[in-house]
Amino acid sequence: MVVPNIETWIAFTNMFIAVFIFVYAYLFLKRTNAHKDRRPWDLLFLASFIYLLFQIINVLYVGSAARIWALDLDLIRSIFAFMYSGAILLAFISQHDLILRSQLILISKKDAVHMEKDLEVKIALPTKEEKTAAKK
Repeated sequence: MVVPNIETWIAFTNMFIAVFIFVYAYLFLKRTNAHKDRRPWDLLFLASFIYLLFQIINVLYVGSAARIWALDLDLIRSIFAFMYSGAILLAFISQHDLILRSQLILISKKDAVHMEKDLEVKIALPTKEEKTAAKK
């Protein structure tokens, strides 16, 4: 009796997480309307919607509903899991393609000497030369 209750709670928790992911993806898309290279995020939004539907069906399935409108819920769960996985994979492939095509991502290491001088100027600390001159 305890195992079905745990399974039900896990199913409801997954559905709550799916709602959160879907809302977060929607809000992100609203803020990045003007960005031209947001196709991977569109696909992730689609995947989050499919995942939400999958979790809703999963809650029904765990709640002992075997069929809805003469459709097997286990088959529907499998189809939605396949669609979700495919959309996530397509989003990653699209993002990888964008990274390879563009020069937007550039990772470089800052020179420690220049960084220290910038900090001294911003904080208005005396430079090493000024400290040496003050000691003499």
